[in-house]
Amino acid sequence: MSNNFKILTILGSPHDRRSNTRALVEDFVEDVAGSGLPLEHRVVSLARKKVLPCKGCWNCTRNKPCPVSKRDDLEEIKAAMIECDMLIIASPVYTNQITAQLKALFDRLFTWCHIFPLLGKYSLSACTTGNDGQDEVGRFLEKMLATYGTYSFGTIDSVFGFTPGFFPGRERARTKNKSLAERVARTVLEGKKPPVNRMQRRMFRVMRRKMTGVHAIRCLRQGNVQGQPEPPWLRLKMMKFFIGKLKFTEAQLDTWAGFLDFELEWWRSRGWLDVKSFEQLTRRPIPAGFDLEQRLLAHDRGEQASEQVRDVAS
Repeated sequence: MSNNFKILTILGSPHDRRSNTRALVEDFVEDVAGSGLPLEHRVVSLARKKVLPCKGCWNCTRNKPCPVSKRDDLEEIKAAMIECDMLIIASPVYTNQITAQLKALFDRLFTWCHIFPLLGKYSLSACTTGNDGQDEVGRFLEKMLATYGTYSFGTIDSVFGFTPGFFPGRERARTKNKSLAERVARTVLEGKKPPVNRMQRRMFRVMRRKMTGVHAIRCLRQGNVQGQPEPPWLRLKMMKFFIGKLKFTEAQLDTWAGFLDFELEWWRSRGWLDVKSFEQLTRRPIPAGFDLEQRLLAHDRGEQASEQVRDVAS
């Protein structure tokens, strides 16, 4: 088996090999390799894959199989994302945002936005545009990479990437990005990580607030799970106050307590509910018996795999 560093690019362009965004990324990766990092580069082009739109059924959050996963290529894409050492997410600017193909993938990875599934991997975002919109797309891609738990080197972009195959800004972009390619190679070879950035810290705070809130309401309704931290008494007191103030019914409270089963199970199993910062999160080892790949792919393998996840967690 090859020991080369594995870079995966998820390409959102519908133009595959004619894509200017693909050319931008391939030039960059070639320069990373030229800086001394032995690597393998795989491009998953969403133009050649089928990713159906999310139906909004919430099955994935409840440890139930996705109703459309057997009809598309999502499981294959997820497996590639889990296997890689560095993830590059790339999209041209389409009407000031990412492409529909890439947005469909992000929507189908809904649960991943809550659990930092790729924690510790390297990442990079990339986009091209004919004129503008690259800043908005870059910020959005960086936010998604932060929710997945990756350490990002930032965004490479280029204007003057007009119609497919017409990319007069290509050489200028390659020259501009060459020093970053060298830094990526050097950082990986030295076994270091890019500094934790503001977006990573922000997304940690958002997700911690969400998951500890679900944990607290579940404890109010069902009692605490053995071995898990008790919710802070002040938070419970405030929740009880607002529950009374807003006159939640018993049925509404039970619905609230039933939110995000899969995600809460993940946080409990990883011992994250008492973590105070993103840096602490990265230092928590994966517990023995926690099969990261099996858990992340279980939704696409049907009811039996979902039951296995529950067995591992219990």
